[in-house]
Amino acid sequence: MDYVQIGKQLYKSLMGKKYLIFLDDIWDIVPWIVIQEYFPENLNGSQILVTTRSKEVAEELSANPYNVKHQTLEDHWELFSRKVFGQSHCVPSEYEKIGKRIVRGCGGLPLVVVLISGLLMTTKGSLEIWRDVARTLDGVGIYDDRISKIVSLSYKYLPSHLKACFYYFCVFPEDSEISVKKLINLWVAEGFIKQHNNMSLEEVGESYLHDLINRSLVQINELSIDGKVKSCNIHDRVHEVCVRQAIDGNTLWIIKDYYAPKACHWLSCQTSHWPITRASYGNCGPNEIHSVLCFGKDVYHSKCRLVYPCLKLLRVLDLSLVKCSQGMPHEITDLVHLRYLALNTIVSLYEFRFFKLKNLVTLIVTSWMEKCHLQLPCDILDLPQLRYLHVDKRCSQFLPCLVKNDLQTLYWLKVASSDKKPNFRIVPNLMELGIYIEGQLAPSHLGSLVHLHLLEKLKFEVGRVERFCLPTGFPPNLKKLTLCYTYLPWKEMDTIGKLPHLEVLKLKDFAFCGPTWELSEHDFQELKALLISRSNLKHWNASSINFPVLERLVLSYCWELKQVPINFAKITTLNLIVLECCYSSLVTSAMQISSAKSKALKGKAKANCPLRVRKVGTKVELPIIESYEEESVESSEENSVETSKEESVGSSKEESISGFHLILTIQLFVLCVFLLQ
Repeated sequence: MDYVQIGKQLYKSLMGKKYLIFLDDIWDIVPWIVIQEYFPENLNGSQILVTTRSKEVAEELSANPYNVKHQTLEDHWELFSRKVFGQSHCVPSEYEKIGKRIVRGCGGLPLVVVLISGLLMTTKGSLEIWRDVARTLDGVGIYDDRISKIVSLSYKYLPSHLKACFYYFCVFPEDSEISVKKLINLWVAEGFIKQHNNMSLEEVGESYLHDLINRSLVQINELSIDGKVKSCNIHDRVHEVCVRQAIDGNTLWIIKDYYAPKACHWLSCQTSHWPITRASYGNCGPNEIHSVLCFGKDVYHSKCRLVYPCLKLLRVLDLSLVKCSQGMPHEITDLVHLRYLALNTIVSLYEFRFFKLKNLVTLIVTSWMEKCHLQLPCDILDLPQLRYLHVDKRCSQFLPCLVKNDLQTLYWLKVASSDKKPNFRIVPNLMELGIYIEGQLAPSHLGSLVHLHLLEKLKFEVGRVERFCLPTGFPPNLKKLTLCYTYLPWKEMDTIGKLPHLEVLKLKDFAFCGPTWELSEHDFQELKALLISRSNLKHWNASSINFPVLERLVLSYCWELKQVPINFAKITTLNLIVLECCYSSLVTSAMQISSAKSKALKGKAKANCPLRVRKVGTKVELPIIESYEEESVESSEENSVETSKEESVGSSKEESISGFHLILTIQLFVLCVFLLQ
């Protein structure tokens, strides 16, 4: 959608409702003038809260703006000492005086305090570094200079192996939500990550990222269900400094219009037109450009050329956002130094000579139209250096003939009933695997999965299959399992419950079917996170014995489930329940569990976190007026959601006991629970 369509949809969604809108960091009055017409005046007390650094904007928007007061020096010292020395705030005397001098030099800016404390928490043993920081901050007057100095200092004292990793964030557009998996694959391709002990390159990359997060240079954007960092970003001021310094150092050039790039290592194409033309690259030398990454929106490519002499040594080519409709430029296969390649097309690549790319480490090939299934050559997995492969689910792929020790991640391997049994001994070091199944398979068809001793993450998705059967054996060290469209009966869960190391289980889109789930004793002894999304489950009989170490529970579109097992209050590790589009009674039962756990923790050490219940989506607001219309399990993904219908509470006798009084009681109960907490 364009901005006007988005605005109209916003206006329609807010019409007739009481709303609170929060607009953060408005720099100019013009954006407000543009968007204010999309907030309807419903005459019901709706409010819009705006933050701005501009006094003119504040006075234009409000006759009585609220001036936020600066935090005191004591506030900043508490923040600084807590981050550098931990919750105890126990600051050694030799550091206290110089530390307070540093805090004064932060100029009352919390961002600067956070950045500088992130630097100093890793250098607590060096007073000389502290003095250097204090001298640098002395006399710095304006905000931007202060941020620039701090970022430069942070870079100066970074370990050498983290410096390039940190500066690489500048190739992404400002405020980008950066996938951790993509970021680490790019770091590997650029050669920033070196082998360390017995860790894989990907594991080393994760440790690098966590080091940057601990130093406050990188921010966590989103966590996965198991609490790991899924996406990240950097503060816009830090990004601005990184970009400026990388451009000044001839490391980066950003293309936003038709301007020719300067000589540099990294090209970040942030334009809506095809950026790679002969005119643009005529002035670049053959040894200068190492990486080209495209971030433009709605960029279409037809039959443009791609490769010019200046790109011959290219190592990274990311065209994942470029929609190619007439095939990929065949010259790509002449880029024999490529280590990272991401393509997005709707045409056959069957004749594409991937085998020439002998140095390729990461390959991502997707279709930008869901109904256009890609055709790829079957020998992609024979590429000698390949570690990470992600292709569309319905692309036919076969395991290689020779042993591939380097392959770590494979999404997706299509397995059909007509195929011979895959021999997973060929890929012994695989750590992540997604299998897309078409056709009826015997349980023994995937029997060789048991030989993947390093596999930790496994996904199954089913296409045109009458009945899916779990494999006879699972990888012995499996930690994460995802099932989608498998339509298994709940009794089959016993097999999964016995997996000794399983920590994360995701059941998506009718992975299991039936009204009742009865668990056996001592199932899921290591499970930490459980997600059930789109299920017709009604009765869930479980206790703390079944999930002794469960930490997170997510229930999404469980239209018929009305209660979380009450004994979950005894799971001492449980700290988060997320509910999306569920009955109000399910929300109430979760609140009861939270309340019971809070009472149990009173007067005890807070080693176990109190339970939080998070509601997602408007359909969980009390009272719930949604009922679920049962469907056959053969229904499509679209129908499984769209055929659920909203009705008034009064239309269902079962849900209208005592009508208004029941609703009022539930609302008052939930309100009391929140107030008590």
